[in-house]
Amino acid sequence: MSAFSVHPLVARIVVDLSEPVDFKLRQSGTEILIEIPSPKAVAAAARVRKAATVEKQPDAKDKTDRAEELAALAVPAPKPTEPENRPRAGSWQVGAYALMDKAKKLNVGDLEPLEQKADAGDPDAQTMLALAYHAGILLRQDDSEALRLLRKAADKGSMAAEESLGIFAETGIGMKPAPSEAMNWYQRAAQRGSLDAATNIGLMYANGRGVSKDNGQAITWLQRAAVGGDASAQYDLALMYERGEGVPQDYKEAVRWLTPAAEQNLIPAILDLAEISLRPPIPAMNADVSRAMSYYEKAANLGSPVAQSALGTIFMSGLNGKADYDQAVKWFRKAADQGNADGELGLGVSYALGHGVPTDYEEARRLLTAAANQGQVEAQYDFGVLCEEGKGAPPDRNLAAHYYQIAAEQGSPKAQYRYGLLLAKNNGSRSDRVAAYKWLMLTQGSIKESSAALSNLRKSMSDQEISEADQEVDQWRLAHKRDDPPSLEH
Repeated sequence: MSAFSVHPLVARIVVDLSEPVDFKLRQSGTEILIEIPSPKAVAAAARVRKAATVEKQPDAKDKTDRAEELAALAVPAPKPTEPENRPRAGSWQVGAYALMDKAKKLNVGDLEPLEQKADAGDPDAQTMLALAYHAGILLRQDDSEALRLLRKAADKGSMAAEESLGIFAETGIGMKPAPSEAMNWYQRAAQRGSLDAATNIGLMYANGRGVSKDNGQAITWLQRAAVGGDASAQYDLALMYERGEGVPQDYKEAVRWLTPAAEQNLIPAILDLAEISLRPPIPAMNADVSRAMSYYEKAANLGSPVAQSALGTIFMSGLNGKADYDQAVKWFRKAADQGNADGELGLGVSYALGHGVPTDYEEARRLLTAAANQGQVEAQYDFGVLCEEGKGAPPDRNLAAHYYQIAAEQGSPKAQYRYGLLLAKNNGSRSDRVAAYKWLMLTQGSIKESSAALSNLRKSMSDQEISEADQEVDQWRLAHKRDDPPSLEH
């Protein structure tokens, strides 16, 4: 048995056997019992196996996997709090993010040599062991021990340790958030050539975290890291140019920095380039659907559900020249399988319309409900239509009204119109008539049928009710900007 050197609450058990054996694990109170057959029983079992077939000897990976299972059963590792997973460029020393990636790949056999090197004062080993403690990789999660090891490594000039201490201090890992301390550690790491640290300093200045907001300083630090090749810095610098923060607004310069970030597979940069290609922010840039699709496809193949649903929409709408429902379904399904609301909407609409798949209202309702419950406005409206029209289930005007109202409150003219009609048909209370008038009035500029519906409704309303409804319309318009949600036309 080799116990961990600090706070020996967790043990690592290695049993060296000459033959593979079947063992059993039993829990008894707070103890884990490992039952291993005696050597005689092992030998007897081995003779039986050899008589039956040629025995396959376990390789090193088999032993490691079994040992990892034991460790996991003994001490369930909590889900770690990790720095944002972003592509990072290298420097003359290995950075914190690269070491975290290595720490995640540790196996049981790596731990003892790593501990020995850390005890001997090796700063890289101390840093990696610290990150393993933080992430709960084969070890119990222990941010206090991680901090102790990181400080020892930082005292020896480890850039990765300094970066890590900056991240711990900024985000409050193992301590209260300490932005000033984080800035100190980031500056020390940046002086050693850390692009990650330079990026984080730039973001602290851009966001005013722990320092006075200073877009000029943010640009200086982000440019330093971006020129060095850091994808995150390139993306953040592009955003500064897009918004005109600390520099004159310049979309072409934004694209210049988004491009190398996208080449490093930074998904937000790829998505921004796709959006700019599809909907240029200035007339000097020409729309290019093919280019947008190539960016979306790149991001989609990297696993982005946003890109997958965007491709589905392009194929469904025929924005690239001709509708392709099979391709639309393919991409919507990939996004929906990841729980993406737009993907669920697109796939639900496909099932409702029989586009690329057989018509299936039950499946359409399932998908639209999932998207609607995530706040997707179009899904709320579409599900309301299915409920009102009784497709896939008996008609349910109350449920339809519920989803229409949610979408109406978010500014969907179609939902406002349908909800207004349902309220007007109630022939019920004064509040229903006033609300119906409000919603129908709000849609007059976008849905031509509203005028006739309003005209009929006024016949059943008093002057006082109409005056009250007009006040509610004015209040709504003051409180809401009229940004109609995008929709899939069907």
